[in-house]
Amino acid sequence: MVFRAIGLRGILRSSPSVKAVLLLSLVMILATVISATVVLVDLRQKELNHAEGEIISLGEILSDQTARTFDGVVLMMRGARERLSDDIGRGFKLDSDPVRLLLQARIAGLPQVKSLFLIDNQGLGVNSSRADFIRNLSMADREFFSHFVDGGSDEIFISRPEKARVDGQWAYYVSVRLLDVSGQLRGVLVASINIEYFESLYENITMEFATRILLLNHQGILLAGKPHNEAMFAKLDANPAALKELLDHPAGHVVMDSEALAGGKRYVAYHQVAKYPLVISVAVDEDDALTPWHRVARPIAASAILVVLFVLLATFLMARNLLRKSLLESSLKENDDQLRQMVQSVRDAIVTMNSARSVVLFNGAAEQMFGIQADQAIGSEIGALLSRCLHQPQLASLLSYLEEGWRSPAGMALLGSVELLRDEQPFPVELSLSTTTFRGEILLTAVFRDLTESQRAERELLETNRQLKELSASLQNVREEEQARISRELHDELGQLLTGIRMEVSWLGGRLLAEQQVLVSKVGSIKGQIDQTIASVRRISSELRPLVLDDLGFAAAASWYVDQFSARTGLPVALVLSDDDPQRGDPTATVLFRVLQESLTNVARHAGVTKVEVRFGFRDDGWTLSISDDGAGFVLDAATRGGLGLVGMRERVQILGGQFALTTAPGEGTLVEVVVPSGKIREGQ
Repeated sequence: MVFRAIGLRGILRSSPSVKAVLLLSLVMILATVISATVVLVDLRQKELNHAEGEIISLGEILSDQTARTFDGVVLMMRGARERLSDDIGRGFKLDSDPVRLLLQARIAGLPQVKSLFLIDNQGLGVNSSRADFIRNLSMADREFFSHFVDGGSDEIFISRPEKARVDGQWAYYVSVRLLDVSGQLRGVLVASINIEYFESLYENITMEFATRILLLNHQGILLAGKPHNEAMFAKLDANPAALKELLDHPAGHVVMDSEALAGGKRYVAYHQVAKYPLVISVAVDEDDALTPWHRVARPIAASAILVVLFVLLATFLMARNLLRKSLLESSLKENDDQLRQMVQSVRDAIVTMNSARSVVLFNGAAEQMFGIQADQAIGSEIGALLSRCLHQPQLASLLSYLEEGWRSPAGMALLGSVELLRDEQPFPVELSLSTTTFRGEILLTAVFRDLTESQRAERELLETNRQLKELSASLQNVREEEQARISRELHDELGQLLTGIRMEVSWLGGRLLAEQQVLVSKVGSIKGQIDQTIASVRRISSELRPLVLDDLGFAAAASWYVDQFSARTGLPVALVLSDDDPQRGDPTATVLFRVLQESLTNVARHAGVTKVEVRFGFRDDGWTLSISDDGAGFVLDAATRGGLGLVGMRERVQILGGQFALTTAPGEGTLVEVVVPSGKIREGQ
């Protein structure tokens, strides 16, 4: 029926070639269907493997993040325990207001902690960071207290989820013991952990490769999870066999498990949380894991169908090839007309010459450039045409180059700028040559591009860049001067006022009576806050503009800043300074110090740095500064090159005509090198 409809039955009987085409089409269709099936099956298995890899990776990330979250809680509780166990802390009763203020201060900035409270050695709640805390509420039966009373030796204990007696909300608790001077149990410090914090943390995780995320203890008891399932809190929500296998291996081991679901499977990855009796469980349903595969499978199946249809269509079209011959010839003529229109619309002058050196193509832009109509130029000799707009020496050189182009039919060359004449006025032109062979004849095409506007734009751009550099330099100077002024005012005026206030407060404290302990304590607290304020003013003043840079020069400022950096970060810095030093007040000293400051700031931000080396010297009439570290390094690409810190350092150095170089690679540390030219040297002290 199909062959009769397209009129090919007679051709099938008389033409073996058509039969061969149809047989080839059948083979191609079978090959397409089989290939698509094999690809889809393979992609399905790879997608499942990829989903398992994703939940393993996600579990590792969540395990590390959970450990860091608990590290913050434990660090806070250890600090509170130390304050309560030192000589001053033992002097306060556990139910006193200073202890309550300490508890409130400790949980500030820890959203994962709902409250921090104290239980005395009788199991009674005596103090809390919460205002609605019920004092003397018995908690002797609670797991976080009885664990230590029963002789538990753990420093940190994490309880099962329980409903809080204060607000009825689910929470689990982290507790540490408090000992008195004799080593007896003084009480228990307990942190109520916010389950919603962990669940909101898991809510931020994309669920493309995770259907369920659970936080469990080593017994498989649910502590928190996504999606929220309050009915399972404090209940077993894991495969005990998988947990046992996990706990039999060291930290970092991953156990994969699968669960049967209606219509599919669920793949589960278990990870231990380092340093804590916790387990992260990340699961993905098979249907969810195969969602990307479904998105890929449909286009592949559709593509296979389209390929089959295309093969059938191609077979049909090949059988009617003779009927299309006339259409192709007409289309060829139309394409030729379109090509001519495109050539005429090009703004560059295009001149094509045959092997007889006669012009065969001359577009509209060439008419304007050479001042001659196309009907007059076509057929003329190229030398006569060029003589209208070239001096004799340039004409001879250009004709010689054209001859080389004809002798190299497969080549293309770009001739530098030449000057043509228009109304007896020279103007720059860029000339490019290309050759091609058409029906056995070599054709040479010359493209002339007028550079007048581009050179003018380039000059304007260079001038604009120069003005921007001057503006940038001016802004840098104004900012440095303003920072220096603010720094001196902070140091000289505000610093003196704060010092005077501290002396007055000290005078007042010295005249308080011995029995006025509350006022004495308050005066001491005020003096401590004033000392912190003085230190902050000095730090801010130094960061804005270290006075030592203006008073003693760059070498002294660098030594001072390196000492401050080492004291603040704990990183050792090897400092090598030259005996020479830029003149005081010279912008060179400011630029070098800002580069050192920004470089060490970047070092402090990066992980894995154990040592830093700073070298400063003078050679070949230029100041050299290098800062190197042995950190992790990074990939130097367009994104990192454009960082604000690197851009700022590079601009500061370039304003003084210097050179800035950054060398780094993953695992190989980072090296910053600066060379600033200078003809002025101040001998070292």
